[in-house]
Amino acid sequence: MTQQLDSLEQKVKLLLEAMNALRQQNASLLKENIQLKAELEAQHERIGELTERLTNSQLALAGQRGDDSENTQKLRKQIDQYIQEIDKCIAWLQNA
Repeated sequence: MTQQLDSLEQKVKLLLEAMNALRQQNASLLKENIQLKAELEAQHERIGELTERLTNSQLALAGQRGDDSENTQKLRKQIDQYIQEIDKCIAWLQNA
């Protein structure tokens, strides 16, 4: 009978040790989970900021492209005028 009680007591001690180890592991995992959630939230915020910056950059680039096409058209008109003046000079030289 005493041997059975000793065996039972030993098993209860082992179970208590296992339970304490599991509680410590659970507390550690809960702390890690909270930390990871905070990091995830920070990453989501960073993604939002970067997405906004990308959108602004794309809009600015599109605006610059629009300005470039206007500048290109102005330059083409100016080049056309120069060509017309050169043609007039060539015609004048041929007639002279």
